[in-house]
Amino acid sequence: MKSLFRVALISGAALVALTPALATHSWGNYHWARTANPLTLKINEALTSNWEPYLQVAMNDWATSTVLDFSPTTAAPSSASPKQCNPISGQVLVCNASYGQRGWLGIASIWANGDHITQGTTKLNDTYFNMARYNTDAWRQMVTCQEIGHDFGLDHQDTNFSNTNLGTCMDYTNAPGGGLYNGVNYGPSNEHPNTHDYEQLVTIYTHLDSTNTAKGSSAPTNFGLREVGKAPPQQSGDQGVGDTMADWGRAVAYDGKGRPDTFVRELADGRRVITHVLWAPDAKGTEAN
Repeated sequence: MKSLFRVALISGAALVALTPALATHSWGNYHWARTANPLTLKINEALTSNWEPYLQVAMNDWATSTVLDFSPTTAAPSSASPKQCNPISGQVLVCNASYGQRGWLGIASIWANGDHITQGTTKLNDTYFNMARYNTDAWRQMVTCQEIGHDFGLDHQDTNFSNTNLGTCMDYTNAPGGGLYNGVNYGPSNEHPNTHDYEQLVTIYTHLDSTNTAKGSSAPTNFGLREVGKAPPQQSGDQGVGDTMADWGRAVAYDGKGRPDTFVRELADGRRVITHVLWAPDAKGTEAN
C-alpha cells in the first residue's frame, strides 16, 4: 500500500528504535474523520524545488504509519499564492515563501468542525531558512516533518528547546541534527518521527467515524502555484491564516520559553482555525508586524 513512499527512508528504522516519550501528544481531539483505516489523505505542495526533497522524506517517514496512506495522482495547475497558502477543502497544502522576520520558522493550521479536521496548511518561512543558522538539512527536515505532523493531529512530545533530543521531529530543540551545539550534547537527531509518534497516530485514528472529511488521495502534488490565471481544484474559499500573531486568534498554549505557540480563531460559521507556531529558538515570540 505504501511501497511508493518506502524508498529512500534514510535509515529511519534506526530512529524508530529510540525510547519514546511516555506522555500523550495528540493535538486535543482533532483528527480527520474517516469511515475506514488507513486515512487516505492528499498532500499538495506549493513549494520551490529546494523544499521538495524534504517534503518527500517527511512523507516517506509518516507513510510508515499503519493509519496513514498517500497515493499518487497527476498534477494540476493553480493560481493560488504560496504566500497566502489558502487551504484546499479536505486536503493539506504545504507552502514556502519569504513571510518576513516574524520570529517563526514554520506554522501549521487546521480548520476544524468540532473535533474533525476539514483542511490543513503548512507554511515554511524562507526569510529564516535563507539565514546561515537555519539553512541546513537538519533544520529544514525537522520543521517540514513537524508541521505536517500537526496537520495529522499530532502535538509536540516536548517543548523544551535546551534538553536532550527525544529523537523525534515533534520535539522542540536548538539542534535538530543532534550532537554537540554550543558545547551541549543534544543526543540524537530530531529530523524524523519516532515510535511514540506512530503509536500516537494509531491511538488517534483507532476509532472510525460516520463520515469522511478527507477528499482525494495523492503523493505531494505540485500544483504549479507560481503560475497565473488558473484555479486550484476543491478550494474551500477560506483565506490562509496570515503571518502574524494578530492573524491567529487567541493564544491557548505556550512553549518551554513561555512564548504562545498555539492559537485558536473562531469563525462566524462555527468552525475554528487552530494554528501551531514553531518560533525560532532565539525569537521573542511577540512579533506581530
